[in-house]
Amino acid sequence: MVICFDVGNTDIVAGIFENDKIIKYMRFRYVKGLSEFEYLPFLQEKMNVNNVDISKITGCVLCCVAKNTADSLALAIETLFAVPPVIFKNDKTCCLDIKGKDPNEVGTDIVAACMAAKENHTMPCIVIDMGTATTVTAMDKNSAIIGVSIIPGVFTSMWALRDRTGLVVDETLSRPSKAIGTDTPESLASGIVLGSAFCIDGMIEAFEKEIGSKCSVVATGGASQFIIGSCKREITLNNNLLLEGLYCYYKNSIIK
Repeated sequence: MVICFDVGNTDIVAGIFENDKIIKYMRFRYVKGLSEFEYLPFLQEKMNVNNVDISKITGCVLCCVAKNTADSLALAIETLFAVPPVIFKNDKTCCLDIKGKDPNEVGTDIVAACMAAKENHTMPCIVIDMGTATTVTAMDKNSAIIGVSIIPGVFTSMWALRDRTGLVVDETLSRPSKAIGTDTPESLASGIVLGSAFCIDGMIEAFEKEIGSKCSVVATGGASQFIIGSCKREITLNNNLLLEGLYCYYKNSIIK
């Protein structure tokens, strides 16, 4: 079994693959700034809670966009699972052409999601990841990454609004029945949920205009399940997209 870790700025998402299929999905809050010896019991607890048999893990891949975390977390992972993790990088193992001024600027999480999109979706494709930030990534007809739009994330914006105004925000992100709110909770739901959905629709339209053709669209990330249903465009929702990309990278690295 292979375990894949995606470490973002808010959550850690992990998935276990067996026979090329994901058999377990985990999401837990990321704790910043821990040492190797502090991450070890943290990971051990999360594996225990999720009933993971550590002895059956034969491979691991780690994608980490959180600053100053990868080295200590990688050491903890190696100690816990007795296998060194493959570190995801924007290199030839991705088998993707990354265009732009500096390919290394593109987040490894974005590239991982695009690897999975290349395998499972028609090109050109727009890949949406709704995490701490909402990223909208364009892939051309040849599966090359041609550019990205970075938008403040749904939860990030919601928490900023709560903290700066003192308003009580419904963090369940319930879909409102109408756009015109008649009280504060309805108005917030309209702005957060419908506003985010309309933003996504608008970005897809703008991307397709610049690409010059209609695109398939796939979305992932913690907030996507609450927003995509309110979009007008047909969007495939895949919570495992990034993990599937990490697993693909792991297999490519083994072949090399």
